[in-house]
Amino acid sequence: MLKNKNKRKGQMSLEMIIGLIILLVVAAVVIKIFMDKMSGDNLSAPETLELEAFRQHCDALCTRYIDTNFAGAEALAYCEKYFEIDLNKNGKIPGEAGMLEGYGLCEDRVYCFNIKECNWGSSSRSRLTPEKCRDVMCDVYTERYDSNVTAAEYIATKIQFGTCDALDEEISFEDASGNEHTLATWHTSLFGPVTPTIAGDVEIHCRGDTG
Repeated sequence: MLKNKNKRKGQMSLEMIIGLIILLVVAAVVIKIFMDKMSGDNLSAPETLELEAFRQHCDALCTRYIDTNFAGAEALAYCEKYFEIDLNKNGKIPGEAGMLEGYGLCEDRVYCFNIKECNWGSSSRSRLTPEKCRDVMCDVYTERYDSNVTAAEYIATKIQFGTCDALDEEISFEDASGNEHTLATWHTSLFGPVTPTIAGDVEIHCRGDTG
C-alpha cells in the first residue's frame, strides 16, 4: 500500500510540473504578444503625431489666409510650404515616393495642399487646391515681376516635384495595355514636367501679356 501511495504522489508531482510548464509557456506567449503590440504602438505614434503636427501647421496658414481677407502673401505662405515626410515608412526620404490624400508625391516635397486642403466654404471656388494655388501665385508674381513669363519661371522653382521618380511603383500603375501611368499628374498638369518626362506634361503658363 505504501508503494502505491508513493506512486500516486509521484504522479501528482509530475502532473504539477507539467501544468507549471504549460502555464509558463502560455504566460510567455501572452507577454510576447503584449510586447509586440506595445512595440508597434511606439513605432507608429511618432509618425502619426508628426503628420498631425504638419496638418495643424497648414491649418494655421489657411486660417491666416482667410482672416487677412485672402491676402496674396498669405496664400503664398500656404501654397509654397512643404515638408519632408517618410510616407512609405522605410526610414528614408530623399528619392523616395509615397501616397497621401490621393496624391502621388516625393517624400522630400510634400506641400500643404497635399496634406490638408484649405477651404472656407462648400463651393469649389472656396478651396486652395493645387490649381488654385498656381493661379494665385501667377497673379501675385506677375504683378511683382511685371511679366507672366518670369512669374511662371519663378513658380517652377517654388513648386518642385522632388527627387523621386514619377513612375516609382509606389505612385504609378499599368493599365490593361501595359502603359504606365503616374499619380503625380497634380504636378505634371499644373507645375511643369517631372522626371522622367510624362506624356501630357505641360510648362507652367500664367495668364497675361508676355513680358
